[in-house]
Amino acid sequence: MRTGGGAIPALLAAFVVLFCAILPGFGAPPPAVEAQTGQLDALRQQAIAAAAALQQRERSLGALDLVVRVMQRGVDAKDNELAQSRRQQEALLGALERLAKAPPEALAFAPEGPVERMRSGVLIAAAVPALSDQARELSGQLAALNTVRHQIEASRKNIDDARAALDRGRDALVSLLTKRNALTNQLLREDAKAVDGTALGNAASDPFDLIKRADAASDQRDKDLAVRLHVLYGTPSKGARPLVDPTKPKNLRGLDAPHAEMLWPVAGELVHRFGEADNYGRPSQGLTLTAMPKGIVVAPFDGRVDYVGTFRGYGLVLIIRHGAGYHSLLAGLGHADVMMGQWLLAGEPVGSLPGADDSSASASLYLELRRDGKPVDPQSRLGSRDRKTEDTRVRE
Repeated sequence: MRTGGGAIPALLAAFVVLFCAILPGFGAPPPAVEAQTGQLDALRQQAIAAAAALQQRERSLGALDLVVRVMQRGVDAKDNELAQSRRQQEALLGALERLAKAPPEALAFAPEGPVERMRSGVLIAAAVPALSDQARELSGQLAALNTVRHQIEASRKNIDDARAALDRGRDALVSLLTKRNALTNQLLREDAKAVDGTALGNAASDPFDLIKRADAASDQRDKDLAVRLHVLYGTPSKGARPLVDPTKPKNLRGLDAPHAEMLWPVAGELVHRFGEADNYGRPSQGLTLTAMPKGIVVAPFDGRVDYVGTFRGYGLVLIIRHGAGYHSLLAGLGHADVMMGQWLLAGEPVGSLPGADDSSASASLYLELRRDGKPVDPQSRLGSRDRKTEDTRVRE
């Protein structure tokens, strides 16, 4: 016998709800859920601290790498200068060598007359100190150049060691995020497979349209979650607080709160400001930041992931809904470590920038901040780049 596609699931859901409702004490998450939410909070804080430490390492490594590049450019320039004056160096060394073979006192036995011998002695006596000074200067330059080369070699060894430590730290962070995401799925009884946002991205015409569609999809997920929580935990008893998403942090802040500051999402440099002309001559609607390849990207403020996926010319895009009409858009990621619908705290890692074969290359991240769909200058809400992540977050 054939049955309508939605009949059996509906009957099963009704049976589960009825079965859960008659269980004693049902209507509130069991103690195990409370323990798991505590574990999730701890994992979030560990991830925030680990990401802040890694971004500090990225800053230090980037500064050291810049110093070495500047030193190497100076060495290359000096090598080029010395190469161009090679003939003068050879002439100077030849003159000193000839003087060593025929010192001024040897003029006493020269066949010239006394006047000529005296004149030659005066000329040589005047030339020897000048030639010696030039030789000492050249020797000093070569010694200094050799010292700088040794410093560059030692610094590159330090850079290699720092990169290895950074890679180990990133691997440890990935393990931490894997636990965080697995626990989130476990609490929501969701499949670990991330929701694919490709359809939303393909249907949207621009970022404003994408945000509207993502908000609608997020609202629908909330409704589906409410049904799932009702099935899992039953109807709350009279006077009990309503069931809520167990993965939602208890101390979420609003971006519209007084003195609320966003975090810089990457440890990098601001290269393009809001309102400046972009490559097409149009005013930029966000900020462009550069950082090292595979650089850690963190959530700039508390919120919820509205969208993860590619979008037109933006590449891999992450949209975070902050409430009060605010959304941040991060574009240009190489990898995302979050799922649609996932709650985030400011400073919590969300992904990384693309890698590069050239260690001296850089990667770019584009950041937009929108309120009620309209772009606003993110820099007006961003805190100091010198302030550490953990110092910008004070939670009761």
